[in-house]
Amino acid sequence: MKYRYIKSTKVTFLAFASLFLLGSCSESYLDTTPSSSISEEVVGSTLDGLYIALNGIHRKMISQDLENQGLGGEPGFIVAREAHGDDMTWDTQTWHQTNLTWAINTNDNIVNNSGVWRTYYQFILNANKILEKLDQNFPNSTEALAKHIKGECLAIRGWAHFQLVQYYAKRYDATTQNTQLGVPYRESSEVVNMARNTVEEVYTKINSDLEEASTLLADYEPNDINHYSPTVVYGLRARVALAQQNYPKAAEYAAEAITLAKADGHSVMTQAMLTNGFADITTTTSEALYAAMTLDDQTVYFYSFYAYMSWNFNAGAIRTGIKCISQSTYDLMSPTDLRRQWWDPTGTSAVPTTAYNKRAYQNRKFRARSTANAVGDFAFMRISELYLIAAEAYARSGNTTSAKEYFKILMDQRDPEYKDSGKTGDAFAEEVMNSRRIELWGEGFRWFDLKRLNLPCKRTGSNFNIAFCGFLEKDQSADGWYYEIPKAETDYNELMVKNY
Repeated sequence: MKYRYIKSTKVTFLAFASLFLLGSCSESYLDTTPSSSISEEVVGSTLDGLYIALNGIHRKMISQDLENQGLGGEPGFIVAREAHGDDMTWDTQTWHQTNLTWAINTNDNIVNNSGVWRTYYQFILNANKILEKLDQNFPNSTEALAKHIKGECLAIRGWAHFQLVQYYAKRYDATTQNTQLGVPYRESSEVVNMARNTVEEVYTKINSDLEEASTLLADYEPNDINHYSPTVVYGLRARVALAQQNYPKAAEYAAEAITLAKADGHSVMTQAMLTNGFADITTTTSEALYAAMTLDDQTVYFYSFYAYMSWNFNAGAIRTGIKCISQSTYDLMSPTDLRRQWWDPTGTSAVPTTAYNKRAYQNRKFRARSTANAVGDFAFMRISELYLIAAEAYARSGNTTSAKEYFKILMDQRDPEYKDSGKTGDAFAEEVMNSRRIELWGEGFRWFDLKRLNLPCKRTGSNFNIAFCGFLEKDQSADGWYYEIPKAETDYNELMVKNY
């Protein structure tokens, strides 16, 4: 029998979670002690306390790094990853420009680089601390809540290491032994110097954590998209398998995630919902599987995704630094694709005031709830992504029939005139990839996609300004496809080997 653990997580997540991030006094990668942390003993003495600490990790997903207002948690990193790729451009304002030019990628002494390392390892630290308190105070507990907490923490630990190994290591190559250095896989909160695990070792441990998380969460009936559900964990497993070019497993996990998502009432955003601006995606659609919810009365300003990616928030970075889709990416859509509404190819659509610049191909996909504040929900995983993973993975596995079945479900809501192209295998996979570029534009996938497929970054759109974006092409061997290990880490950790 499935259980449902009922808790008003929406309130605790939004109001209290940031108070319960567990800290460390180390000067190394874990030097992330929150000023408002409370006693670990108090937090760890009850399952409810550990659940609130778990809320803290989820809250940290959207918390601002105080050293740089452009680093708004995971959404801030997502903007940066979009800037690294070939689908998004702009030509004024400096926020995230160093991401667009790749200037930060090989700079080991800049917060845009070290902030990524520090933030993901903070997630890992806090997950490990919760796991240790769980084992210490509730050993071998069979309580539903204990299993839930452990499952989520393992999934978070696996996901955070997955992000790190994509950032700081060479790509996984399914044709090799993957002995290239990855990142340290930390399974303890003990602050000790660690050498880098190989990429193969990192992925093995990621998969182990996610597999155990799936088992622990198997009986969890989700009631809160602010937390990881079995659906989300299977979605993460699909992402990992895709990065490993293990297409049969990616297809299997994506299909399982879709089955679970549908059973919980999730479905692809309908045609009528496409222009809602994404800020209310958690309440006006059934798309979101895991998301950060922000209430209207919260002041978020520049740690919000919408502070950088909306078209209407009243800030200089938005009014003048308008994010645009590459012209060549826009042209991948058929004339009847309804996602064309997400951008203005003419640069003539109405804007809030004359203070806002206009640019051809400017973003209309993301709209903050208000011009006065950058409030809006952010979906870290949508069911549409799972359909795209299933379609791509089945296509690359040689199962074109299944690939087209999953792809059609999405495209039926995206293009009323969609027809089967007749393509098969890798050719059809490329068609899916083109739709993936459109569907997930602005959501942080393209740079990692280029890397996993070993493709060059080619900024072929006519609206790329090389004077601003720094380059138009990076081949697969160029520096910058993986970040340099931060100087603070290599200075402190004598076992840490640099990337460059």
